[in-house]
Parts: sequence; C-alpha cells; structure tokens
Amino acid sequence: MLSRHHAHFPALGLFLLITAGTAACTPKSEPEIGASLVVLLESGPMHLDPRIATDQASARVFDLVYNGLVTKDTSGRFVPDLASSWEVLDGGRRYRFHLRPNVSFHDGSSLTAADVVWTFSSILDGNVITPKRGSFPQFTTVEAVDELTIDFHLLEPYGALVANLTSFLGIVPAGRSTEAMNRLPMGTGPFRFLHRTPDTLTLEAFDGYRDGRPKLDRVVLKEVPDATVRALELRKGSADLAVNALPPDMVMAFRRNEAFRVVEDPGSNYSYIGLNLEDPVLSSRDVRRALASGLDRELLIRSLWRGLAVKTETLLPPGHWARHDELPSITFDPDHSKHLLDGAGFPDPDGDGPDTRFSLVYKTSTDETALLQAQIIQSMLAEIGVDIEIRSHEFATFYNDIKKGNFQLFSLTWTGIADPDVYSLILHSQRIPPAGSNRGRYRNSEFDRLVDAGAREVDQDSRRAQYLRAQEIVAEDLPYISLFIKANVAVLPAGLAGYRNYPGGEFFSLKEVHWIDG
Repeated sequence: MLSRHHAHFPALGLFLLITAGTAACTPKSEPEIGASLVVLLESGPMHLDPRIATDQASARVFDLVYNGLVTKDTSGRFVPDLASSWEVLDGGRRYRFHLRPNVSFHDGSSLTAADVVWTFSSILDGNVITPKRGSFPQFTTVEAVDELTIDFHLLEPYGALVANLTSFLGIVPAGRSTEAMNRLPMGTGPFRFLHRTPDTLTLEAFDGYRDGRPKLDRVVLKEVPDATVRALELRKGSADLAVNALPPDMVMAFRRNEAFRVVEDPGSNYSYIGLNLEDPVLSSRDVRRALASGLDRELLIRSLWRGLAVKTETLLPPGHWARHDELPSITFDPDHSKHLLDGAGFPDPDGDGPDTRFSLVYKTSTDETALLQAQIIQSMLAEIGVDIEIRSHEFATFYNDIKKGNFQLFSLTWTGIADPDVYSLILHSQRIPPAGSNRGRYRNSEFDRLVDAGAREVDQDSRRAQYLRAQEIVAEDLPYISLFIKANVAVLPAGLAGYRNYPGGEFFSLKEVHWIDG
C-alpha cells in the first residue's frame, strides 16, 4: 500500500496528460530512399574528439564518424573493425594489431599505423588530458611495426585491452590537435562531419567508406531537451528516430500507432545514484545503506519506467560473463532505514513530524523523466526523515558539476557496459578525476587490489573470480546506489528499415538504415 508521500505525483499526472495530447499528430508518409534521417538527442555532444569526451551524446557521434580497432556486434561481442586481426604476445605483455588495408579518412588520406600510434600516444604522454587515460593503466608505448601493424607494449598483461579499443576511442589522423578535432572531426566512419548549429550536427554519407557508402545521404543529430517536443517532432515527421530518448509512457503511445515501430531489446545501460563519499553525512556506509533501503525501486520501475528496466545490484547487465547474480538484494524497508540512521547518529528530531534528520542536495538535468524520478526519490526518502533538495540544470552545466565532484547526490546512466574493467575506471582510488571517473572519491584498498588483478588476467575464468569478489565489496560499501538496467527502446516510423538495437544504444546500424516506400 502506498504511503501519502508515494500517492501523489502531480508532475507525473501532467506528463501523462501531455503525452495523451500528442496522439493526434500525423507521421511522415512515403519517405524517399536516400533521404536524410533526423535523430533526436536529449542533449548535444560536448566534444567531438573521441580522446576527450565521455558523455553519451558525443559517443553517439563517435559511433558514426569514427572507427576503433574493434567494434561490438548486436550481442555485445568484440569483433574486428579497423583491425582485421590481433594476437597476444609475450605472455600478454604485447598486443599486435593488423590494420585493414585501403581504409581512408574522410579527407581521402590513408589510415596507417602512424595514426593509431598518434591517437594513443597523445593520451599516454599527457598531451591530451582525459579521463580515458585510466582505461590504459598498463601501457608503456605504442609502436608502429610497419605501415599496417601496431604493437601495444604493456607493463603486465591486461585482459581488458580489447574492450577499450572501440569507436568510443576512435582513431584520429596523426598530428591533429583536440581543438582541430572538435572544430572539424575527422574519422574513417560511414558518415563525415558536414556542419553544426547550436542544436544540430549534420553528417553526410562518406563515399569512401570501406564497407560501401551508407544508404542514407545525411544524418542530422538534433538536440531537443524537452521530451514532449521530441515526441511531437516524431509524430509530425520533422524527426525520424529516438533511441532511449522518450519517456516510457510516450513509448506506450507509439506502440499503439500503426504508423510507427518500437524496437525493444535488453540493454547494458546502468542507472544509479552517485554519492560524494567525502561528504560528512554520506561518508557513513550505514547512511548510504539507509538511503538504498528507503527506495522502492520496484515501484519506480513499474510506475515511471513502465517495466522497461530490471532491478540490479551490480552495474554488469544480466547475462554478462562476469556478473555476480548471487548478490543479496537491497529490499525496500523504511523501518530498517530509520534504524540505520538512528544508529549512525541521525535520529529523527520529532518522530513522524515535519522536522528532518538532515538535508541532501540531489543534482539532475532538466530532462522531464530525470526530474520525475528525482521527485519520486525525494518523496520516498521523506518517509525515512531525509529531506532532498532537487537542483536541475541544463545537461552541460549539470555534467560539468558531476565531473568536478561538485555534488552530494546525483543520478546518471553508464551506457554500453561491456567489460568489468569499467569498475577500475569509475571506482579505483587512483582513478579520481582527471585520472579517471571515480567522481565520488571511493577508496577501498582490497577493491583496488582485486580490479588490478582482474585487469592483469587474460583468462576469462580467472578474471571472473576477481570481479565477483569486487562486486561483493561494492555491494557492501555502496559507493553507488544501484537502481536498474534499462532496456533499449527505439521509436521510428514504419517506413524506416534496417535499424537494429545494440546493447549500449549505439548508432552502429545507421549505416544500414534506409527508407522504404510508405
């Protein structure tokens, strides 16, 4: 039974009303083969150099403009991309990659080993300051053996190497600065940069793409922060594709419209609440556990997310080879939360009265679903005597605060999780920004030892054993409060063919997408 704090979500009611009001709009009919595709983004890309940016919108640009040495297939497995093959040498201390011949950058110049060396050396030598440096802790040098062969030299074996070589760190031309790449991104991908406005980024088909020219002439990535406007743009035909960019209630409305198609698949996108562990309140593990047990995640998934997510205690998605499926679930138990807070030195000053134990600031973006989720979490935590002040900012401002560690609580999603070495990047004590993405300043020496050992292993079974224990420690310490793993949901007109979901919501299939007669 819902308490009084859970029973009323005025913003949610208004949201549903607005969603219902969009149903009368008319979609595009009889699209033309070779026409443009307009793709909706919740926020714009923050940087166009794949050595720099870590935000999701930039990563979607990288999917189209760049190639990595490897890529992912629709099942999440790593397969050759710019590299046709590779081998592990010297007991795992050297990886040799063989480049495909006759691959061109968008300016017509040929891809060679020198470009690969430049891309990685500029990160390793510190010329490019980026948290992605933390993805290559064992690297010493990158060497061009010949024009199409590269050796990565490592201090010790590194089992996660291949997972970090996708287009998220795409290969850039030798000598190009980060400023030049942000101004005019240059890759080898199926689409090349054409121009940018404050809210759009336009790409055109690259005739020289190694696998053949894409079927679309252009792809326009359009930033539309408001979810209702995104739905309206789809319905009136001024936009054509939204991937994980519509609230679940709007997705349900599109399911009922025969002019549209909804493609849903399991995802690898992990939603969580981040905490600043240097904060005097949140430094207490009992406080963190109290907050976690004060959240009814199943209600959140049923109500706001309409079942398009699965509850999780770990950031690795269901079915992942290293996922710990036996972690004890943190159950919704407000009485236990109150007991923990009492024991942590934060008694409720007036029982069930209006006074609170303490207040926390929860930062989020201005996205409607993110705000609704913040309001629901706010009402749930009010039940255990914790006051939550919600502060929302447009995404760039919000994300800059998070990267700087300027927060108490926030919620974000790690997208496209593929290798458990992500634990090192986001929670190792040596990966505090700018050396990585440990934004909450988590420190645990046993955890560090385990993820370091897991990274050194090449054998998957040996790696798994290290990461199982690391996940147990994270579940005990709660540097993050796990919420759920989201499904991948794409909404598109029925006349658009060739689209496929990838585990992290990547746009890889857009090179195959085409319009068919209505």
